Amino acid sequence: MSLNYIASTVPVSKLKLDLGNPRLYHETLTGNPPSDQDALEASISGDPQFTGLLKSIRKNGVQDAIWVQAQNDGTYLVVEGNRRTTCLRRLIRENVTPPAGVDYEQVRANVLDGTVTEVELKLLAARLQTGKAVWGPFNVSALIYDFHNTHNLAFEDIATEMQMSVTKVKKFYKSYLMFLDYSIATGDTGVKRFAYYNEAPKKVIEWVEDSPKNKKDYHKWINPNEGHTKIRSAATRGGLREFAKVIEDHEALTLMREDPMANVEDAMEVVKQNDIKKEMPFLAKLLPFQASLNGISDEQKARIAAEARIRVHLKSLRAAVDSLLSDLEAFDSE
Repeated sequence: MSLNYIASTVPVSKLKLDLGNPRLYHETLTGNPPSDQDALEASISGDPQFTGLLKSIRKNGVQDAIWVQAQNDGTYLVVEGNRRTTCLRRLIRENVTPPAGVDYEQVRANVLDGTVTEVELKLLAARLQTGKAVWGPFNVSALIYDFHNTHNLAFEDIATEMQMSVTKVKKFYKSYLMFLDYSIATGDTGVKRFAYYNEAPKKVIEWVEDSPKNKKDYHKWINPNEGHTKIRSAATRGGLREFAKVIEDHEALTLMREDPMANVEDAMEVVKQNDIKKEMPFLAKLLPFQASLNGISDEQKARIAAEARIRVHLKSLRAAVDSLLSDLEAFDSE
């Protein structure tokens, strides 16, 4: 996508924040998006990175040109740069005196004309803003959904414009659909739960889709409004990585379903009892380790021989193995 623009300087007083900014998709989902410029300023000011940006602009001004589109009434719609614009507005409103060489009243801008379409503006914003922390995966996925369903863009075209793989675009799209289904079913619009779909192992997603019962249970177990979230975050202990192991163990899964207080950590205890390799994962590494030892070359052995500490470790390992084998033989003789 190539758009014509004019590099210019525009008055901050002529700038209009973009109420349709894709950054606000998460607020649209809650049914309470900003309805006017003041509400949007308040939303942007709540951004966790806003204070740091405000301090930087107060000291140095806006360093990078914002992107705007000229409007028929002589104003400029901010396509990219809403946070910087909000910072400048606050500094002007609070009558802050800029340091030498800095101007809060004017800002450099790349000005697009009125012929640029809505979808072109969204694509431009996506290319300029995607990947910034304040966007978050949910807003990226919602934008992809909007491109595909509202503007009929193919996944391949979206991938090209957003500079990501087609596979990743499709994953974001599917995660958004699954989260939307969850949100409608439970009434929970907290976008933090989006990670339970976008970061879930493939095995978990397949399990959720396998039956209405699985989906209903999953909705209940990740919903904080149910009073007892059984699955924690995506990667921590008690999260989705461990839940992927639980769904492979019928007894562990039954515990989660039948005990109102049982969570993934409780179910994992059952998994470990039923599978010694999951209780002691290092056992699965014994054969690869043995193969690595057997594959050591003469040159490598010579280097190891020069390391006294490694010899000590190997002798300790041999003693531990001999002791374990002796204990196992005692079990065999009982």
